[in-house]
Amino acid sequence: MRPKFLRLSARLSPDFGSLGRAACLLLMSVGLGLQSFTARAAESGPAVSASAKVADGRPWRLRMDDGHTTTLVLYENGTGSMTGGPMQLSPKWRPIPQGLCLKPMPLMAERCVTLVQTKNGFVGSKDGATVFTLER
Repeated sequence: MRPKFLRLSARLSPDFGSLGRAACLLLMSVGLGLQSFTARAAESGPAVSASAKVADGRPWRLRMDDGHTTTLVLYENGTGSMTGGPMQLSPKWRPIPQGLCLKPMPLMAERCVTLVQTKNGFVGSKDGATVFTLER
């Protein structure tokens, strides 16, 4: 009869021996290391897209073309929050080659803009007209 700790180990992972468990842990560690290295390289590289710079999880002061101001926070996962208006919104967004598309709420239309970096933030424009500005 096998010792109790060997029976417990066999019950917890019947498909892996100790070498298999070590290899699995090594692969997970390498994967996590590569993921964090890639994320750091993407943040610091010269070719970081404007939408990635905007979607950094920090608040922006958004001034609409009609003069209304609100606070916008966009996250990498395509979600965000808009506060400061009559109600808090949870917008969805997606990157496009020269900017981003923003859908403030389910019943509102998506607005796609070109983002141009300025000294204090970005200008979002469509067909040459300013739609909003983002500043910090």
